[in-house]
Amino acid sequence: MNTENKKPGGRPKLARYQKRTRCFRIMFNESDYIYIQSKAEQAGLSVNEFCHQAAMGCEVTQRISPEMASAIRDLSGIANNVNQIAHQMHIHGLEVVKQHCITIITEISRIISQIKNDSHDSEH
Repeated sequence: MNTENKKPGGRPKLARYQKRTRCFRIMFNESDYIYIQSKAEQAGLSVNEFCHQAAMGCEVTQRISPEMASAIRDLSGIANNVNQIAHQMHIHGLEVVKQHCITIITEISRIISQIKNDSHDSEH
């Protein structure tokens, strides 16, 4: 057999930018590792390749800031109040609850105005 016509064996070399040269170690407990193994097996991949593809394909989102968490809690409280108002409307009727809400809004507005006036008086 002629050595000039012989095809090279094995997989072709990867380009330098395609080579994986960095190792990242991650630890799993036994049940997590078994779960990852089964997912990799279902995908027809090795555990390493499965973890690599999972890490490269995931979308990382920023954690909720304390201000955003506070706003979400406030919205949750408002939603709770709206549900309570709707419940009262079903029991007592729209007009009774409407008058009660107007009274509460008027009182809140009065208190806010008083606070604004007091803060302006303390500035001078």
